[in-house]
Amino acid sequence: MSLIYRSRRTVVPLLLGLLVTVGACKRDAGPEQLARAEAKHAELVERGVSPRDPAWDAVIGELEKVPADSRAYAEAQRRLTRLKELRSTPLPRRPLSRPGVPEGGSPSLDEHGHPPHAHPGETDAGR
Repeated sequence: MSLIYRSRRTVVPLLLGLLVTVGACKRDAGPEQLARAEAKHAELVERGVSPRDPAWDAVIGELEKVPADSRAYAEAQRRLTRLKELRSTPLPRRPLSRPGVPEGGSPSLDEHGHPPHAHPGETDAGR
């Protein structure tokens, strides 16, 4: 066997191994983007920010950046769908306010949220 033939037998597997290694080392950026979105999400939840607040646009943007070929894509899409549902859901009705609370109160409730009682001196006491 010639020297050229022997060196080809050695070089070809090395080149193939190198190509496979380079292809396998493609970095998946999806988990990092999902982690950033989770951190922003946790901060907004901790502060009690409404899902309709524009601050949530940053979380939505991070979730939308997760590439479709990432292993974190399915989780990002699930969270994105849920967040968009929350943004489109109407807010619940405000509860009745109490007297002494800023912006008024309900005249039908006392300061503890109970209906007012008639004072004994103000009734006919069954007469």
